[in-house]
Amino acid sequence: MLTRRLIAIGAGLALLLVGTPVLAANPNGGAECPPGQTTCDVWGDDPGNPGGGGNSGGGNSGGGGSGRKCYDQGQEIPCYDDVLGWWNSENRCRYKLVEPQPAGGPEGQTQYMRSCSGPGGAISGLEWLDDPPPGFEAPPSPDDVARRLLATIEMKRPVISTAPGADGAGLVGLPVWLWIDPGRAYWGPIADEREEQGVHVRLETKAHKIVWDLGDGSDPIVCTNPGERYTPAKASQQPRCGRSAGYRKSSRDQPGGRFTVTATTHWDVRWWSGTLSGTIEDQVRTSSASVEIDELQVVTR
Repeated sequence: MLTRRLIAIGAGLALLLVGTPVLAANPNGGAECPPGQTTCDVWGDDPGNPGGGGNSGGGNSGGGGSGRKCYDQGQEIPCYDDVLGWWNSENRCRYKLVEPQPAGGPEGQTQYMRSCSGPGGAISGLEWLDDPPPGFEAPPSPDDVARRLLATIEMKRPVISTAPGADGAGLVGLPVWLWIDPGRAYWGPIADEREEQGVHVRLETKAHKIVWDLGDGSDPIVCTNPGERYTPAKASQQPRCGRSAGYRKSSRDQPGGRFTVTATTHWDVRWWSGTLSGTIEDQVRTSSASVEIDELQVVTR
């Protein structure tokens, strides 16, 4: 927790402490008002350039040199303002390092000018902080937050089931049924939320297809559902996901006398942050199993 001591000041005192007048301004933009005026009719939106000031490293400009962007209630705004400094999305204020630092301050603390927009107009003041405020030199982007959130979500590899199954053998030309566990961890949807430095992100992920490779060199089978479990009562039905014509050859010449069956689920991942949204591509999970396929023997007398 940051230790804070807020010192309210007027325009004259600010001139003594920091060498420049207090500028009442909208923290979302870069316009400034004359000293002593608490509101402005028009706010500017020039992102400015932070120059070489600051003592916390980085020196990122406008949107943050790393390509990050800043947002206020879903609207993109400049991360840095020439007059007011860096945007802090936790309290929707801007902070600028006081230069030079006044002598005699609390040990280990640094003074910043804080500018916030309140119901009665802009409010400015000085603050002593143990550490740089959140967002100083750019907060995370919603996409960054979404990717860190996705890393905490368990999208499991598919649990494969087939008919014929692993404990028996099928025959060339007979239907092959394919399915996976349809549970949420294997097919979705899975939803979660995360907030970092005032950047709130909601994320949802769901599998939209599963690609089956039967291991015999034939074209993959693409299903938009997790498939349906086979039972003997369904022997006369067509598989919801699978191949009605079955295998065209036996697995006799394959390693171990079995075909390797591979299933790959493809997930849609989408995030929302205020009025912003985005996607995270290339989320797949893969598993393998094996089946034995024999040739149909014709007995003649």
